[in-house]
Amino acid sequence: MAKLGKSLSKAQKHSTEDKMLEYYYKGTQYFQENKNRVYTVLTILVVIIAVIFIYFRNQSQKNETASLELSKVKQYYAMDMFPTAINGDSLGISKGLIYIVDNYGSTESGQTAKIMLANSYYNLREFDKADFYFRDYSGNNDLFKAASLVGIASVYEIKGDWSNAAKYYENASKVSKSVPVNDEYMYYAVRCYFNAKDVDNLNKSIKYFKTEYPKSKYLSMLARYESGEQS
Repeated sequence: MAKLGKSLSKAQKHSTEDKMLEYYYKGTQYFQENKNRVYTVLTILVVIIAVIFIYFRNQSQKNETASLELSKVKQYYAMDMFPTAINGDSLGISKGLIYIVDNYGSTESGQTAKIMLANSYYNLREFDKADFYFRDYSGNNDLFKAASLVGIASVYEIKGDWSNAAKYYENASKVSKSVPVNDEYMYYAVRCYFNAKDVDNLNKSIKYFKTEYPKSKYLSMLARYESGEQS
């Protein structure tokens, strides 16, 4: 029986080798018959890889430049000098948020600049411009994603559109659980549903709030909306 086992093992080995040789010859034959096509495909793949590499390298460089420009703006933004933050200073040291958004808007730092630009316009009561840039945000930062939705909600609220304001506040509160002020955003949604006289969504949002944020400082403030007291 031992000899039979060895014979079978050798036969299997030869069979595997034969198949490998068969695949090799078929591959070689295919390559010889389709040289031009293979070279074309390989060239396209090399070009695609090169383009992707160059794109991400350029994006990285742009993001660094945008981050540097943003650091020059922040001092004016922090001091509520919004026109200077938007347009840059008279010395040309800070080029302003519009410049950063227009030239580096596709980078993460450029997306941050959009939120700052929108907030600046909002504080200057230029609400349509603020709304535009809040809506234009497409970065990856969850805090800013939520902030952009809150910004849109705030514009709706200023204009007395309570229903849309409530929806955007509620959406902002559900962007990510990592956002530390979700309870505040949800509270604003409750307030706006109340002002919109949307009883169904008001009751749902209050119930949701109590379930999700049982220790929130805003919890005690919900009573006025449950009792029907005007804000």
